[in-house]
Amino acid sequence: MKRLRVLGFILLLCILGQSVVVSAAPRASRATSSTLKVTFFSEAMQKDMRLNVYLPPNYDGQDKYPVLYVLHSYKLNENHWFDALKITQKADALIASGKIEPLIIVAPEMDNSFGVNSSDKPGYIAESGKPGDEGVLTTGPYEDYVTKDVISYVDTHFNTIKSRNSRYIGGTSMGGFAALHIGLRNPNLFGKVGGHSPAIFVGQMWEPLEKLVYPTQDVRKVSDPLSLAANQKLNKVQIYLDLGDQDDFKDATKKLSDIFSGVKTKSFQFHVTKGGHHDDAYWSSQVDNYLQFYAGPESE
Repeated sequence: MKRLRVLGFILLLCILGQSVVVSAAPRASRATSSTLKVTFFSEAMQKDMRLNVYLPPNYDGQDKYPVLYVLHSYKLNENHWFDALKITQKADALIASGKIEPLIIVAPEMDNSFGVNSSDKPGYIAESGKPGDEGVLTTGPYEDYVTKDVISYVDTHFNTIKSRNSRYIGGTSMGGFAALHIGLRNPNLFGKVGGHSPAIFVGQMWEPLEKLVYPTQDVRKVSDPLSLAANQKLNKVQIYLDLGDQDDFKDATKKLSDIFSGVKTKSFQFHVTKGGHHDDAYWSSQVDNYLQFYAGPESE
């Protein structure tokens, strides 16, 4: 009888445990991909934050997968890559055709932060608007949030390859700046970094934004992607830059490309597309190329 009670208790724990796991990371193989909306508590931000997670077709609890972190543009949210840019559907098609390896894709909530550690606690730049305004610039330890909390959560709850060689980060516009800033500052964490029409600044900036991103020249020296490109050890990092030739950030991005071309990286690509603008139409047209950079067999 005692043995039966113990077995019953273990079975109950398994059932309860499985229900938690299934809500975050299904164990059973699926013929189709799945997308999860996750809310988790961030120690860095000291509040709940959101993630969108793509699990590839035939995701299996016994296999391990590389992870791509994609960061959204200014005034948008974690739905941008999944809804507007259709990265999940395009990943499905490329996996089915054998052009990319199966991977997990994670889109974290980034607010209007530019991905920098701008303050110890969440807040905002008063000169940029009020809380709730679409364009208000948000402050907080966003780099720590990504590099510590998001990665830790994903590696704990999903079947990931916990290696820099299988961990990638990229983003569009503000997210492109953030991906470059975070990726170049943490080359021990990311093997591939992508800046897709990155909001890179040289010269005069919008004053509230400069206050957020580069409050002092000393901060700029250790956080500006152009400075990081010139001074960080990047010999183990693969880097991808791209934009349309009608993009307002093309001069600054070309300057960043020149810097990358003059330093030692594992690999570097720079693509300029004729007629491309700084918008969803351009980024959507390039998502297949992005995915093949991050997960294509030929890029390993």
